[in-house]
Amino acid sequence: MMKLFRWCILLLFFLPVKSFSQRNTNSVIDTLETKHGPVLLFKNFTWEYFQDEPVMMHPQEDSTGIFSEAWLNDQVFSFKMHPDSIKDTVLILSTTERQFTMPIYGKLFCGFKYTHKGLDIKLSIGDTVKAAFDGVVRYAKYNRGGFGNLIIIRHYNGLETYYAHLSKINVIVNQVIKSGAPIALGGSTGRSRGPHLHFEIRYKDVPLDPLRAIDFDNKKLIASTFQITHRVFYPNNFVENAIYHKIRNGDTIGLLAKKYHTSVKEICSMNKIKGTTKLKIGSSLRVK
Repeated sequence: MMKLFRWCILLLFFLPVKSFSQRNTNSVIDTLETKHGPVLLFKNFTWEYFQDEPVMMHPQEDSTGIFSEAWLNDQVFSFKMHPDSIKDTVLILSTTERQFTMPIYGKLFCGFKYTHKGLDIKLSIGDTVKAAFDGVVRYAKYNRGGFGNLIIIRHYNGLETYYAHLSKINVIVNQVIKSGAPIALGGSTGRSRGPHLHFEIRYKDVPLDPLRAIDFDNKKLIASTFQITHRVFYPNNFVENAIYHKIRNGDTIGLLAKKYHTSVKEICSMNKIKGTTKLKIGSSLRVK
């Protein structure tokens, strides 16, 4: 009996195995897309499905250039563009096939400002963070610039979403992601004063106010399309040709009013603060 078992093992070992090129490609794609994952998009635009064995698919053309232009896995900012250099365009945020998902449900305690490029959403360490839109992971590792554990996903319209201060990253670079897919666990890594998700939306590295696109209270998009103009890259209270002062140690509203030949009342009105408001070092205050 034992001898028969050994012969069976040897026969299985030496039996000819069909190469991937001999398989029915379409059926393999159907099976793997529904039952296996994750999906990885490589720089030569081949799709690979990992399970017991890797299966390489035929190269896919990136006709839009979205996943080939400035596709860097080791740099947070890959375009380094100025808002004024970006042409006005209309982006599609959602379709029947591609939907939006709030990355996390929590209290919004810090919004988009001149010195703060995203939304800070309260969470507990270990809470699941989800992908906002369909896309491909461009960056997924610890960042020493203050983001801590950071994931950047580039989407099919060219936007990128940032998920920072994570406790655990559950995706890898070049992984194809669906909206609503769990990508990480919330945390407080990097420059963070407590557990929260720092969430950004950027277009070619330039941050825009997420609340211009997202109805935060109702956890949905304001509209299915979004118009990119140079104005969306600035906070709602930002005024062109206005003068802003970066707060330093020792600055007071009274001293700034004197320095910029204005009044305390005027500075408070422009910034919607009180004369007794404590100025935060490093923040920017409109003075003209």
